[in-house]
Amino acid sequence: MKKHSKIVIGFLFFSLMLINSKHSLLATNLILEDADNRLFLQVFERGKFVDNLSLNDLEINLNEQPVEIKGLTLVRGLKIKRVEGEKILSPILPRVLILEYRANDYDQKFGRIVERLFLHPYTPADIISLVTSANSYGFSSQTLRDYSPEQLINAGVTILKRDLSMSGRTYNEIYQEMTQLVLELPHTATPRDVLTQYRQNLENLKTFRLFNETTLLRAAKHFSFLKAQKRYIIIYQQEFLPIPNADTMERLLSNPNTMFLANELFRQVNTGEPLNLEALIQDLTEAGIVLDFLYFRTNPKVRPEFQLKELSLDIYEVYSRLARATGGVVETTAQPSVQLERILEAAENYYLISYSPPAAENLDQFRGEIKLRIKGQRDYSLIFFNL
Repeated sequence: MKKHSKIVIGFLFFSLMLINSKHSLLATNLILEDADNRLFLQVFERGKFVDNLSLNDLEINLNEQPVEIKGLTLVRGLKIKRVEGEKILSPILPRVLILEYRANDYDQKFGRIVERLFLHPYTPADIISLVTSANSYGFSSQTLRDYSPEQLINAGVTILKRDLSMSGRTYNEIYQEMTQLVLELPHTATPRDVLTQYRQNLENLKTFRLFNETTLLRAAKHFSFLKAQKRYIIIYQQEFLPIPNADTMERLLSNPNTMFLANELFRQVNTGEPLNLEALIQDLTEAGIVLDFLYFRTNPKVRPEFQLKELSLDIYEVYSRLARATGGVVETTAQPSVQLERILEAAENYYLISYSPPAAENLDQFRGEIKLRIKGQRDYSLIFFNL
């Protein structure tokens, strides 16, 4: 029985809580940074883990030269299920699980995500973090060891309720002002003035919605040396804009004084300047981080006085690109905890492969592109990296 009835978890920035090691990940190939001789491998067919591969199914080439595959260990449910050839030491790898919440309102389903996280099997060797727009919170090995899942859940939910309420306060005030302006439009004698104020509020709202790669870059930098599975999971809450209903819109578009401004605000799709994500994708893949994107569909209540226009499609495209480029999951869902469960289950299943590089006069010749092929014509998707 624990003596403490309350957990105090101080936030830790990534620079204070991460361990150093190094490897590189690409979806179908790898740039080796050292001469280590183990590969982590996950194989999926239509989203289902493939657990029947043997040594004879694999082919590895380094700089177009075949390498000798010496051993294979299958891990399922974080337990060793099968060993072929050379025995691999310490095959149960630690996991890095980072959950970043991008939301302006606390939802009970966010609490269920935390429940799934800590009710799922974990070990003190795992690194678990929650990230909000306010802070980053690391659950240390001692915390994971000393406190029950229920206590960890309570701590996580407390963090989310406090931070999301605080960070979303100004955003929601602006949103409410915009809603009141839309409701005012059918009754005002100066609709252009109302639209001008709406546009100013929209510009203010955009300052809260800028894509911020800081936490991703920080994780890539500080986790790049750690020999582990690394999943960075983005939970993004669907956003909407209040816009006039069809009758009001028709009047605005037929009025010469408001037609252009109304068309700009309510009809045009403004996606902003396209982002160059290639450098960020390279940083994530070289650090071995797989980004998963859960787009939380909120299904807001519809009111006859105005309509709702989805605002967050631009951010959806950004995170979808990052997830697909790093081998992660992209899901639009009203039940993000269910999708998290699938991600956690996938992280429990993998192969470790040991191999001998081709003969080389010096270690520099080991550095290059390594390719792994599964024999046959099956439609597999692969995630693998050197350890």
